[in-house]
Amino acid sequence: MSNPVQKFFSHVFKGDIQGALQFVHENAVFEAQGPSDVPIYGRYNGHEGVIKFLSILSGLFDTEDFKCFEWSDSENYVFGYGYMQHRVKKTGKLFKSEWALVCKIENNLIISYKIFEDTAALQSAYKD
Repeated sequence: MSNPVQKFFSHVFKGDIQGALQFVHENAVFEAQGPSDVPIYGRYNGHEGVIKFLSILSGLFDTEDFKCFEWSDSENYVFGYGYMQHRVKKTGKLFKSEWALVCKIENNLIISYKIFEDTAALQSAYKD
């Protein structure tokens, strides 16, 4: 399977959101679970939800580093493991975390996107 998640990220990091959406199913669900006092955490549905998710991300952070160390796939799932470092715009504090990603793929499109990170570290960096 080609990796639509890598292609999605490639477009996102170029600022090409419409290009990124080519790799997202129209009924996709993007989930970032964590404390409700951090705006990025929640569930985002469909293309409009993904646009909202990415908009919140860009409003919340200045990304200083984002890399994937490993990609793997099995049947209709893609797994990623990496590292991210963001500067929280509201506080100027640094958020660093390893991350893991699980995406379900349908017809070579992302239909489910679940990211796992150090939510306590982000919550701390987000607080004034």
